[in-house]
Amino acid sequence: MNLQPQRDTIIGQKEFLRNTVGMEFKTAGLTLDASKFPAGEYVKAGTAVFKNETSGLFEPVQADTPETMLAACLTSHDVKVIAGVNPVVGGVMGGHPIESKCTGVTDNFKAATKGRLTFDI
Repeated sequence: MNLQPQRDTIIGQKEFLRNTVGMEFKTAGLTLDASKFPAGEYVKAGTAVFKNETSGLFEPVQADTPETMLAACLTSHDVKVIAGVNPVVGGVMGGHPIESKCTGVTDNFKAATKGRLTFDI
């Protein structure tokens, strides 16, 4: 047994939702593709992701991701990426996010989530 003190940095996630009206979560969460995110860093709550049809894993939305992206949603909480381990995170499929507090939201992402995620309030 190791009784030496250990220090970890704990971060508190920032709120990215305007309210909880109409909020919907993806059942069973999202498995992120760890190879698409920087290892050792956190994926922030409110990060725009979509499901890769080939691998079945979720990856970040890029500027060139088409609006036909599959299962587009936002991560619901912060999660740390460890190299070689695909983290599981909750996914917000419907609600009222604040665009300025989200990461990776593009016009194509907005088109893919139209009617579920409302950014214009």
